[in-house]
Amino acid sequence: MPASHTPYQAIIYIFALLLVPLLTSHSQANERYFDDHFDDQDYATITFYGGMGQRKGELRWNIASDASGSKTPNILSELTFADLTIFEVQGGTDIRFNRGLLKNFRIEGNIKSGTNSDGLVTDSDYDGDNRTDEYSRSESNPDGSTTFDGKLIIGYEMRFNDHIVITPLIGYRYNRQSLKMKEGEQILDTRTVALSLGPFSSPLNSSYEAEWNSAIFGLDTQYRTQKHQLSFRLEFTLSDYYAEANWNLRSDFAHPKSFAHWARGTGNNIEFRYQYNVSPSFSLWMSYRLEDWTTNEGDDVVYFSDGTKAGTQLNEVVWESTAKSAGFSLRF
Repeated sequence: MPASHTPYQAIIYIFALLLVPLLTSHSQANERYFDDHFDDQDYATITFYGGMGQRKGELRWNIASDASGSKTPNILSELTFADLTIFEVQGGTDIRFNRGLLKNFRIEGNIKSGTNSDGLVTDSDYDGDNRTDEYSRSESNPDGSTTFDGKLIIGYEMRFNDHIVITPLIGYRYNRQSLKMKEGEQILDTRTVALSLGPFSSPLNSSYEAEWNSAIFGLDTQYRTQKHQLSFRLEFTLSDYYAEANWNLRSDFAHPKSFAHWARGTGNNIEFRYQYNVSPSFSLWMSYRLEDWTTNEGDDVVYFSDGTKAGTQLNEVVWESTAKSAGFSLRF
């Protein structure tokens, strides 16, 4: 997926065009929405929701040839899990406090679980700087990879007018990509003692498990009427990144922990959501979500089978994904 943020800008523009007509069309029934639905006598309003969808994702990382990152090649090896197609199910709860000391505060919890069914893993090695003089490339299948996402967010709703609510958010997010590599095939090898091109002679069953522990700072903007709700959410994340790999065909590496990665990074999440209120207690919704996370320089440590270890610079890790989901919510 391209790194450019132009699609984000286009989506924001389209969202604005859709929102303007709604902002200019007010009715008495709509103006009573907040009084009828949120200023009730219950101490808190609890909403449960569930849904499913499809996520397209890509994770890639590369390492330098030394700990400083200045030695040639500055990119020694790069691995890309591309075109991941993930079927995702999710569930969550949203609690809004209507009175008392916590009035207008919201607590939101959500988990998502996904299973991948498509994609391509490419592992390339280079002798020259900036991905030049590629001497080895292999490809494999990431089928059976899984993802898990969970978050807990606290927000404070601020009523802008009869229809618009703006909610600053802060919270914690955990994300894991458990990525598999199977059915390996050597595509290129220019070394003097080269591997045979074609399928690997031994079964490939390697794994790379990545974890992102993130602090969230965000803003959620909602436009609400009696039957419809549009929301636009921006989230900025500060992450600690850790990954462990098991390269099963490398006899000189330790198993099951062949190497590990550490880094810190930042990310941006954008979500558009539409909800139709079938009744005061039952709603249908659909959403579109974009994620773009990247790490700074970090550490790559290799663990060898003889008990020794060696390190180099982890140049970067990038995760990009888009997701389309739909589901229902129940309000109590």
